[in-house]
Amino acid sequence: MDILFVLLLAAVVAVLLMYLVQRREQHRESLRAAVLGAQVELLKAAAGDPEMAVAAAAPELADDPAAARRHLFLDAQVTVWELHWRLGALSQRQLRAHAEALMAREEGRRYWSRVGAARAAVVGEDAKLRTFNEAFAVAHHASTTAEAR
Repeated sequence: MDILFVLLLAAVVAVLLMYLVQRREQHRESLRAAVLGAQVELLKAAAGDPEMAVAAAAPELADDPAAARRHLFLDAQVTVWELHWRLGALSQRQLRAHAEALMAREEGRRYWSRVGAARAAVVGEDAKLRTFNEAFAVAHHASTTAEAR
């Protein structure tokens, strides 16, 4: 009887620990989603104001407000795709399709050339973010290799 009670207690403790770990991960994902949503809002605001666009975009775009706004639009678009990816609203196939569509345009390839290394540098241990960035890096590499032929 004592052994049964100990096993039952151990099972309850294990379930509670699993629940806490799952809740913590859900909370982290919720926070990441909120941050990505705020980032999109900031990018939208910057894209609507030429001065803010130049301040928010890549330094090499400082002399071209129109290019800065296009850069910010693409950054917002990629961020929205990242948010969808994190939330499970994009499949691997859909993610690759978005990456390939972005890289099909010269502006998209230039955008990824500017931000790809910086995005890769902040991946850390985040497997979801690594997979997301790799899809775009692979599409960028394939499109620039095909263009060079």
